[in-house]
Amino acid sequence: MNPSIFARQPLSFRKTAAVLIVAMVLMWFDSKNPNWFAPIRSTSHAAMQPIYEFSLLPSFAQHWSAGRLESQESLRRENVQLKSELIHAKAKLQQQDYILAQNARLQGILSTTRPEQFDLNLAQVIGTDTNPLKQIVVLNKGEEDGVQVGQTVIDEQGILGQIINVYPNTSRLLLITDELQSVSVTVKRTGQRAIVTGEGTPTTLKLNYVFKTSDVRVGDQLISSGLGGRIPAGYQVGKVRYVDPNKGDNFMHIEVTPAANLIDNSYVLILQDKSARAIARSNQSSELAPPIISESIPDSVNVASGSDSLTQP
Repeated sequence: MNPSIFARQPLSFRKTAAVLIVAMVLMWFDSKNPNWFAPIRSTSHAAMQPIYEFSLLPSFAQHWSAGRLESQESLRRENVQLKSELIHAKAKLQQQDYILAQNARLQGILSTTRPEQFDLNLAQVIGTDTNPLKQIVVLNKGEEDGVQVGQTVIDEQGILGQIINVYPNTSRLLLITDELQSVSVTVKRTGQRAIVTGEGTPTTLKLNYVFKTSDVRVGDQLISSGLGGRIPAGYQVGKVRYVDPNKGDNFMHIEVTPAANLIDNSYVLILQDKSARAIARSNQSSELAPPIISESIPDSVNVASGSDSLTQP
């Protein structure tokens, strides 16, 4: 007897054909009555779910990495933008703080003196002297603004110095820290009088002619005494910083910290005496007034005493 076609084929092929036939029979029964195989179908789908998810891992990894990189880039751009906005906000805040500080300083300056005694001329420091060894600054007010040589200049904390040169629109201010400048002062606590002299540096003054037996302590405030008439009395000059009673023969070595801001002051106040300005205005008006021409009465005209009539011979 001749063998069948399946007998002549390899075992693997026969197994495959048998599985296909069984599959086709099952498919036919499933098409006729789907409810029979519903539990098997559900179980097979549940068993295949991990395989489906595993097959999607490369796609998930690609999307995750792309989203991760995009998220990092967007966060980096957002961080840079926020940093830039923060820098701008801080810059604006600094400018506002500067304006508020300047406003407070100007209000302090205008409230440091008695308006009934002086006219207050607010000036701005626009430069320094070309000689680095001199403690001189240049102001933006001059002769046209009523500035005169010898006028005292202060800030909201104390005396700065005196005007030494006046030009039409500018003036030069010699600070009290210059070696050629000195101010008569009074120790506020004791009333003792002395003289403060500049040391050539903007941070140090020297209190001269104080005997070793005098009662001067660190922290004592020095007020202008007004002696000599150059600088008005009652303004802060400085505070005693260091006292050495053993240095020198008869006088103590005393260092003073200036009360005024002599390093980075932007606005200052020029004290202009009202009485002096009134005299100057009156003199100027008298010079500008036209001369009075008097006409002489002829000798032939006699004025009768006690009478409004004129009589002629």
